[in-house]
Amino acid sequence: MSAVTYAESRGRRRSRLGPLGLFAYNLLYWPYLMATCAILFVPALVLFALTAWWDPKRRWLRRYTTYWGAHYLTWAPFAGVRVQGREHLRGVSGCIYVVNHQSMCDILAVYGTYLDLAWVSKVENFYAPFLGWNMWLNGYVALRRGHLASIRRMLRKSERMLRGGQALCVFPEGTRSPDGQLIPFYRGAFWLAARAGVPIVPLVVDGTQEVIPKHRARIVPLVVDVHILAPIQPSEANGDSRALRDLTRQRMAEELARMRA
Repeated sequence: MSAVTYAESRGRRRSRLGPLGLFAYNLLYWPYLMATCAILFVPALVLFALTAWWDPKRRWLRRYTTYWGAHYLTWAPFAGVRVQGREHLRGVSGCIYVVNHQSMCDILAVYGTYLDLAWVSKVENFYAPFLGWNMWLNGYVALRRGHLASIRRMLRKSERMLRGGQALCVFPEGTRSPDGQLIPFYRGAFWLAARAGVPIVPLVVDGTQEVIPKHRARIVPLVVDVHILAPIQPSEANGDSRALRDLTRQRMAEELARMRA
């Protein structure tokens, strides 16, 4: 199957709102998002205080956070998330979800799958008011890029969580793609999967770049797609993290092409 670029497929997703409608939509959406971040942080703080002592894996708080994050896309007028492939998750607990990165909206799309997971994210995000503070409460994994001690702490914490049956979620590209196509993957998530003996579960997202393009803040409400692929066991790559990385990227690229064809 020949590859279909994002530019070739973007015309298949069109907002039902004209320029004036989009202006009004954004005029309402951004104040709503900022106000609700402050309001919804309060129940998160209360939930943390009530459950932290008996729920060390933060399952209750993470479930609340999932609905909080998802509703900005799944409940938004003219938008939504279509999810396919949930059947691939039967029997899967501890794993690493890897997601292609097109837009800031990718996080909302992943929340729209309602999967039980913890994010691995750059430490700067943890200092964002309300949302970042909630990341600390959820026990997400912080990483300072290029800082060796931080990378080692991230790897140790991630391995403990995986061996404890938790699921992590990572953007293996490390940054948003400039054109919607996959860019090279970092090896860290695949090294962790091979070391901890847990599967990689690819999540392929498409359409989010059109909702919030890179370096822009205008919201275009659209329905986006998330396809959950079959888990990839480290044994399929003979336990080699580089081979596991390349195999995962290949399958995600093939699925992305199918989604756009």
